[in-house]
Amino acid sequence: MQEREHMTAAREALYTRLREVLGYSEAETLIEIMPQTSDITRTDIDDLSANIEIVKLRVGHLEDRMDRLEDRMDRLEDRMDRLETLMERFDDRLHDFHGELRQQTRTFVLASTSSAAIVAMVSFAAASLI
Repeated sequence: MQEREHMTAAREALYTRLREVLGYSEAETLIEIMPQTSDITRTDIDDLSANIEIVKLRVGHLEDRMDRLEDRMDRLEDRMDRLETLMERFDDRLHDFHGELRQQTRTFVLASTSSAAIVAMVSFAAASLI
């Protein structure tokens, strides 16, 4: 394994111990799987900072969108409240109409019955005179 030439002391010690415990082939496999350590460079930090700024911008845009959505929901809630008020007023008017219609029906039935009774009495009186 050529990588062993570039291993750190800690990695070499780990490799040696793995060979003792697991055997050569298994130790080779584990060392190959383990990621190499690398020094963090200034470029890596700058890239990370740039990525963080991009994320901050995206979060800011999402917050703005959420604020606009919240405003829309508030306006919708106001409209629903106004609609509920209109429906209550309509329900009251319908209830009043129902009461007035009932009263008018009673008046009509009483007037019709009275008219029929008067016609019957006049007819009876006319028949008696004949």
